Amino acid sequence: MSAHIQTLLLAITIGFVYWWLHTSALSYFTLQVFALSVALYFVLKRMSKSKLWHIAPAAQSFEMILATFAFLLIIGYTGNLDSVIFPLTYIHLFFLVFSTQTSTSITTSLFLAVFHYALGGSNQTQLISTLLTIPVLVVLFLFTKNQYEGLQKEKRINRGEEIALTNSLNEQRQLVNLLSNFIQPKLVQIKDMSLNAEKNRSAIMGQILIMQMEISKFLQKSRNDE
Repeated sequence: MSAHIQTLLLAITIGFVYWWLHTSALSYFTLQVFALSVALYFVLKRMSKSKLWHIAPAAQSFEMILATFAFLLIIGYTGNLDSVIFPLTYIHLFFLVFSTQTSTSITTSLFLAVFHYALGGSNQTQLISTLLTIPVLVVLFLFTKNQYEGLQKEKRINRGEEIALTNSLNEQRQLVNLLSNFIQPKLVQIKDMSLNAEKNRSAIMGQILIMQMEISKFLQKSRNDE
């Protein structure tokens, strides 16, 4: 899923949840729909063959849309900022940052701030101070994500260098083995046969041909390993 499409779907989801919570006929079924959305989320995780403990949404997937729907639905229904489960918002932000691209994370966090502001709370001072934590946490999570991805990239580079070094050492050993156990004995044979070159001409050419074939095999193997 592209970043633009995911951002659009997240914005639509946020707007839909707000409309749902303000529609009495629908709000009555909020808990049932929340339970259904959670069940559907884990069905999607199962279909993607994720491990049981991998509960975070997959990157650039529909799972983040469904998770956003479930988080906002239950938090808004239980009182928004006055809800005892409002801290789930911070887990939601963590999932958002690590499961979407930076542009999507920033844009969606602004929509989330507007969503919670529109739903409001009993304490206006608390409302403003709590909403200010959303962009602060998003920036913090983005910084953490950037540091984590940098470390992972560095590990991949180091691992690649280790593999390249191991391959280089293996090639060196194979080359030494070829020279010492094959080429050198063949050269000794050719040297001995060259004492009577006319008589051993065919044999010498045969030994040279065998060396050429072995060297060609070695070079071809080296190219394939690259």
